[in-house]
This record gives sequence, structure tokens and C-alpha cells, in this order.
Amino acid sequence: MMTPDEQTRLQAELLPGETLLWHGRPQQPVVNSATLPLFLLALLCPLLLIIPLMQQRQLRRTLYVLTDRRLLVYRANWWRGVQRHAWPLEPGIITARVQRPGGRGDLVMEYTYGRRISPDKGFLNVPDALRVARLIDEAEKKLNCP
Repeated sequence: MMTPDEQTRLQAELLPGETLLWHGRPQQPVVNSATLPLFLLALLCPLLLIIPLMQQRQLRRTLYVLTDRRLLVYRANWWRGVQRHAWPLEPGIITARVQRPGGRGDLVMEYTYGRRISPDKGFLNVPDALRVARLIDEAEKKLNCP
């Protein structure tokens, strides 16, 4: 699931003794409540189809990583660069959990702009979000047990 470049980047970043527990990518349907109006307008102007396709491209280039010490988000930007965000595992690291039908959900580490969630502030649209949340909770407990 990880590209060779992502594997190399992650291996270089892991701390001595740090173990990879889980990695995944966001999954969002191409047509959802946010993109449906664009698809309907695309009947009139086909160029509008570019917007949801570019969003899907960015989702495919986003990687979520859980180690036994940290949570990491790698987001590729439009110019082939990669933004990295990291949070140490600590009690209460997940500030909000959103579960959607089908198992997909959000695990939010930080809110920004009031209640709006920045895509860099959590694991958004994670498949099997409940299982990933349990993995985070278990890793946090192991790390913080005396």
C-alpha cells in the first residue's frame, strides 16, 4: 500500500526502536454530498469534473501512519512536495471521533478555525476508523504505562 518513496521516507524518519503499527490512506467516494453539486453542474460544464478528480488524486497521495510512539500524516501537495505533520502519542491525543456508515470515519487530533477541521489535523476518511482508534488507544496505553 505504501509506495517505495513513502517506505524510504518513513524508514528514514523512524526513531531508533520505533515500530510501525498501522498505515493507511483516506477513502472518500468520488460522488458524495459535497461533490454532487459539482457533478450536476458538470453536465453543463465538463471542466468542473476536474475539481473532484484533483481531490481524489490528493487523497491517493495522502498517507496516515501510526507507530508505537507517534501519529504521522504525510500529504503530497500539488507541486510534488510532501507536508508532514506528527503528534506524539499521549493521553487524549484524539480530540474527536466521527463514525460514518460503512466504517469510514475521522480521528481528529486538533481543531482549527473554530469547529472546521483542517485536513492536516487528523486521520480523515479512514476506512475502519473504529479499529484504527482502538489501535491508537492501545498504543497510547502501552507507551504511558509505568
